[in-house]
Amino acid sequence: MAFRGVSGKKIIFTDGDLINCNLQPSQFLSGFLMELLERDDSPRCVVYTFPNLTIQEFAAALAQFLNPHLGDIFRFLTEAHNTTDGRFVIFLRFVAGLSSPVAARGLVEFLGQFYHETIYRVIDWVKEEVRRQIENAESQDSKRSLLNTLHYLFESQNRGLAQDILGSVETLSFSGMAMTTIDCAVLSHVIGLCDTIKHLDLFRCRIQCEVIQRLGPGLYKCRELRLAGNKLGDSGVKVVSAALRNPECKI
Repeated sequence: MAFRGVSGKKIIFTDGDLINCNLQPSQFLSGFLMELLERDDSPRCVVYTFPNLTIQEFAAALAQFLNPHLGDIFRFLTEAHNTTDGRFVIFLRFVAGLSSPVAARGLVEFLGQFYHETIYRVIDWVKEEVRRQIENAESQDSKRSLLNTLHYLFESQNRGLAQDILGSVETLSFSGMAMTTIDCAVLSHVIGLCDTIKHLDLFRCRIQCEVIQRLGPGLYKCRELRLAGNKLGDSGVKVVSAALRNPECKI
């Protein structure tokens, strides 16, 4: 039901939705679902919602690992990633994160074992998608798409997978694209796992002090670092200076 809601941009559910999914409201109203009183011209009508959209998206991602009859999940994930309205962005990050054995381990007690075939297919999809995006990251849209796939790699927390995918990457360019603090945390994680990145282009990415601090720990590993057109401020420049003073600095 959570997944159908994410797919259809639906956050309000009726008794009919629960019945279609073989669910009983009393099973979940302790906190997983909330009752809402819907105002209309009919008699009292109760509908249901998850306490937060993020919880709904997490439940939707869990469904992918607990249902053995989902069909071709590789193709489905590709189609979801290519959806342009953003409805699947957080959902896909949860899917990538749940492919991590560490993440799954804490849920086994409550939910049972995840289907290994699904885990393998998700990992294969992340690997292929990141490689494909790296090869085609030229336009602004493709750069954003690449950054989204790097989020999947970050969520998976799979060091071996990251090193396998990024082992030959020498250049990462996000010039002209607005970078958030979370984006830079993901990028720092990627740089930290890859010893081959020589050129990091962050020209006019609207990076300010708080954002550059997330990048700081990995900057010294790059050989060419382009930060012009950003408002680093004194504090941001100190972060870059610290990278330059690192004994292993290659900038």
